[in-house]
Amino acid sequence: MKKSLKFYLLAVTAIFSASISITSCSCSTDGSSTHVSSRVMDKDAYRLGEQHAREAIDLSGNETALQEKLLDIRARITNIRYNLGAQSAADYERGFTRYIKANSDTLTQLLLE
Repeated sequence: MKKSLKFYLLAVTAIFSASISITSCSCSTDGSSTHVSSRVMDKDAYRLGEQHAREAIDLSGNETALQEKLLDIRARITNIRYNLGAQSAADYERGFTRYIKANSDTLTQLLLE
């Protein structure tokens, strides 16, 4: 694997891992705590996360396309959190990560471990 891809995937992994931690204990803008359930509440967001994970797996042979997809997923999580709330963002992320873990050992190692 190219050094640039390894570095990029390592950076994306760090950002993705940090976002998972932040989602687990996110706070609203007014400073009050926002509880995020560990159970899936927004099934549509979860299914969308799974769909985007499928698309990422399909792109795993194309470095540039995969990089763009991962950036799009990161932006989508932020957008969902802003527009629909922390729970929906967490459910989207759960759908994405669980699908990757179940269907791609390579991306699981690069992104989630």
